[in-house]
Amino acid sequence: MSAQANLTTALSEIDRARDIVEFSTVVVARDKQLRKTNHPIFLQKAALEFQSRFLPNFEESIRAGRSWGYATACNAVSRKAGGQAGRDVCERLASRVSLLDHALIGKIGIKALSIFAASFGRHSNRAECRKGAIRIAKFCREESRSLQGLNNLSLAALINGFSKWPEEADFRQAAVVIAGCVIRRAGRHHQLSDFTQQGLVSLVNGFSKWPDEAASRQAAATLALEILHRSGRLCEFPQQALAILVNGFSKWPEELPCGQVTIAIASEVLGRVARFHEFSEQDLANLVNGFSKWPDEAVSRQATVAIASELLRRADQLPHYSQQGLANLVNGFCKWPEDATCRKAAVAIAGEVLWRAAQLPDLTEQGLANLVNGFSKWPREPAFRRAAVALAREGLRRATQLYEFSQQGLANLVNGFSNWPEELPCGQVTVVLADEVLRRAGRRTGLSDFTAQDLRGLVIGFNRWPQEGAARQATIAIVNEVLGRGVRFFDFTKPESESLMNAFSRWPQGAVGHEAIAKIIGELQLTQSEATQLRIGEKWSNQTRQSAKEISS
Repeated sequence: MSAQANLTTALSEIDRARDIVEFSTVVVARDKQLRKTNHPIFLQKAALEFQSRFLPNFEESIRAGRSWGYATACNAVSRKAGGQAGRDVCERLASRVSLLDHALIGKIGIKALSIFAASFGRHSNRAECRKGAIRIAKFCREESRSLQGLNNLSLAALINGFSKWPEEADFRQAAVVIAGCVIRRAGRHHQLSDFTQQGLVSLVNGFSKWPDEAASRQAAATLALEILHRSGRLCEFPQQALAILVNGFSKWPEELPCGQVTIAIASEVLGRVARFHEFSEQDLANLVNGFSKWPDEAVSRQATVAIASELLRRADQLPHYSQQGLANLVNGFCKWPEDATCRKAAVAIAGEVLWRAAQLPDLTEQGLANLVNGFSKWPREPAFRRAAVALAREGLRRATQLYEFSQQGLANLVNGFSNWPEELPCGQVTVVLADEVLRRAGRRTGLSDFTAQDLRGLVIGFNRWPQEGAARQATIAIVNEVLGRGVRFFDFTKPESESLMNAFSRWPQGAVGHEAIAKIIGELQLTQSEATQLRIGEKWSNQTRQSAKEISS
C-alpha cells in the first residue's frame, strides 16, 4: 500500500472513531506507522478532530473512566509534528486539567496524569500548560502514596514534565516527592533492577534540574549506583543517552557514584571514536561540559581531547551549534588549557562567536559567563581577545539586567574580563559589574550568598582596575565580607596574595577604605609568613628524618 493510501486509510479511521477510546487507539497506532511519511498531516488532522469532537466532553469522560484515551491522544498530537493544532489542543486540555477539583483529578489516575505532565511540559511557554502541570504537581504532593503504583517510565514522565519549570516551588516540591519514591524503591530486595535504560536516563535528566535539593542529589546517587551495576552494558546505551547521563551527573561532582559513572562513560566514549560522526552537536557539547567537572581524571581529559579533534574535523558545522552548546564546549575545553587540541577547538569556537556577534543577545546569562571565563584561560590568544571584547559589549548592553546573573556568573565575568585590562570595553563592563556587586552588598544579607570562590574571583578581578572608583568601592565591600568570614577561609595562593598586595599598593593616595585594605594586607602578609614558616619547618623535619635514617643505617 502506498504512503498516500496509508494516510487516507488513517484519516478515515479517525473520522469513523465513535468515542475517545477508539479515537486514541487509532491515533497511537497510526502515529507509529506514519513516522516516516505524512506524519505531520495525520497528527494535525487528528489534533483538530480531537479538539472539536472530544475535548468538549472531557469532564464527562473522566467520570466514565475514559481519561486514558485523552492522555495518550494528547501525548501524540502535542509533539512537534502536531504543529499549531497540536499545541492548541494541548493548551486547552491543560486549561481544563488546571480547573479540576481533587475528586475529579483523582479519577483521572496517576499514570494518565504522568502522560499529561510530559505533554504539557513540551509547551512550557504556554501559560495554560504551566497551570495544568501545577495542578498535577499539587496532586502528586497531596497524594504521594499514589506514586507507588507507577513504573519508572511514568515517574520519569512526571519529573521531566515538571522540569520544564524548575524555578516554580510546586514543581520543586513534587520533584522531592518523586525523588523520595525512587530512593525508597532502591531499598527493596531487587533494588532498581526493573528500571529500564530509558527510565534511568530520563530520571537523571529530570532530577538534574534541581541540583541543590538534597533529595535530588540522593536520588541521582542512587541511580548512579544502579548504572554502575550495569557498567558492563554501557555499550548498549545510545550516544544521546550517554550524553544526557554525563550532563545530569555533572551537577553533583562531589558525589562519588556520579563521578564513577561519568568516568566509566568517558571510557565508553573513547571506545566509540570511530563512531563520533554519529554524535550530535548537542551530545558532544554535553559530554565535554560534563567531563570537565572531573578535570583530574585522565580519562576525562582523553575523552575531551578526542571530542575536540572531532569538532575540528567538523568545524564547518559550527554554525549549526546552539549558543548554549558553544558555551558548554568552551567551558569544558578550558579545563585543560595546556592541551593544544582543546585550545585549537576553542579558537574555532571564538571565531564562530565573533561571526554571530549580532546573535549574542540570545545567549543565556550562564552562557555569556561561561564563554568569558573559558576564553580567559588563553588571554594571549588574539582570537580570544577579540571574542572577549564582543562579549564585553554584550555585557554593557545588559547593564540593566545584571540582577539576573548568578553570583558565580558575576564572578566569572569580572575575573574573566580582568585578563584584558587594556581593552576599553572590558574595563567599561567591569565598572557596570562593580555597580551590581555594590547594589547587592547594600542588601540586608549583603554578600553572604557569594561563595568563597566567587569572592576570590571578584576581588582579584576588580583589582586589575585600581583607577576605577566603582571597582575600588566594590573591592572594599568584598574585603569587608572576607574579613568578616576570616581571610584564611579563602586560602589565597601565594601568587594571588602577592598580586592583591601589589594591586592595593597602586590605589590612589587617600582612597576611601584605606583601613580595611590595610587590615587585609596585614592578614595576607601574616598568612604568607605562617605558610613560609610551615614550609621551612616541614623541610627541616624531612631533613632530620633523613639524617636519622642515614645514622641508623
